[in-house]
Amino acid sequence: MKKTRDPELAQALQEARETEDRWRGLATRLLELGDDAMDAQLLVAFRAAREEGVVPPDAGFFLVAHILTAMADEALTEMPRVQRLALELDLMEREYGMLDGVWCDDEESAPEDWEALCAEYEAACDEARAAFFSAYGEEDMARLYLEDRVCFHRRFESGRRFFHGLPMLPEHLH
Repeated sequence: MKKTRDPELAQALQEARETEDRWRGLATRLLELGDDAMDAQLLVAFRAAREEGVVPPDAGFFLVAHILTAMADEALTEMPRVQRLALELDLMEREYGMLDGVWCDDEESAPEDWEALCAEYEAACDEARAAFFSAYGEEDMARLYLEDRVCFHRRFESGRRFFHGLPMLPEHLH
């Protein structure tokens, strides 16, 4: 006697094959794009994966946050406030004889004006990243980034571990 497939199972298998074909086609097209176009297409693909529930919620959060953070970090150098503060920081660091933005004198604490300018520069970068998130329609992500960085990093790290496993080193966090 010949076994027949359950129609619901057959339909589910067909839908899975079609979804896999769509994602494989998208991956192939992404390989053909330039860097800027690829970033935009990756953002579209990552949002689709998040919204369709292809990956767990934190993994979807990670995908979108990761590509937007990379895009924002490339755009930071174009932000006037960030540019101005970076220049001021460079000038101050030369004045203090600092190498690579690191205070090397173990006997004296770092100058307060330098620490204050570093904090202002980091705040400007954070605000610019959050504005970038909002500009790309990720207002909740922007709010988390500015108002609850612990939650932002927890979700980001949880999602990153879904793909990569081991914990991220603290120096790689923004």
